[in-house]
Amino acid sequence: MANRSDAADVAMVVPATPATPADERLRRQTGLRRLMARPELGALAGTVLVFAFFGVTASGTGMFAADGILNWTTVSAQLAIIGVAAALLMIGGEFDLSVGSMIGFAGMMIAIPSVYFGWPVKASVLFAFAGALFIGYLNGIIVVKTRLPSFIVTLASLFILRGLTIALSIMFTNRTIVSGVRDAAGDSFIAWMFGGKIGAPVFVWLADADLIGRLPNGAPVVNGIPMVIVWALVIAVVGHVVLTKTRVGNWIFAAGGDANAARNVGVPVDRVKIGLFMAPAVCATV
Repeated sequence: MANRSDAADVAMVVPATPATPADERLRRQTGLRRLMARPELGALAGTVLVFAFFGVTASGTGMFAADGILNWTTVSAQLAIIGVAAALLMIGGEFDLSVGSMIGFAGMMIAIPSVYFGWPVKASVLFAFAGALFIGYLNGIIVVKTRLPSFIVTLASLFILRGLTIALSIMFTNRTIVSGVRDAAGDSFIAWMFGGKIGAPVFVWLADADLIGRLPNGAPVVNGIPMVIVWALVIAVVGHVVLTKTRVGNWIFAAGGDANAARNVGVPVDRVKIGLFMAPAVCATV
């Protein structure tokens, strides 16, 4: 009993640890201020303003009907596929002007072998992706080895690819277009993968429930979601994960912020930049 009381007395006289005083150099930020500091807010606010504007000015034009939404979503998806890769490249401190011409040249790399050489469309698509990777690699290697501005290098690539696209099409067809790829593709998986649609039963159900309209023949006004939209969503998610959740994403930020400092801490800046130049070429082929 005596030991317990002695211990209790000792415990009672031990002074309490004083609370750590707040550092006056740190200023507490409100939730609104933290929100305003996020870079995503500008893009989100711009999107809301665009939709609000067209919601008022184009409310009776069918823009927000099911088929209208599908139309502008499809165009947006085509731009988004290119935009994701272009954004990564710009964060990495470079720019690619040739991506528009790369779209047409990639189409020629698919069309000419499949239509005029009798290649399977699958082989033509693989050939186009391989060619796009090589062209992106050339752009990247020229930029990192010569230290020329990427604006100049890719401007030259733009004219080269555009000239080759026109020259090859005239050489084989005597026109500036090559047709017949869809017939060559037929009902293959590749044709569906890049030109098909998904979710048709869902839109039939929506039409049956009178949630979307029907065509004069009774079919829903929207018969599926084009695969280009699916590709855009997949590429956007992959780009987001790579940029924000991986070591490569940190390298991209470092290479675009200060390439010399990034090299000094071990970032493979040249490899990062070459890979970033290859990404828009691949997305252009998609």
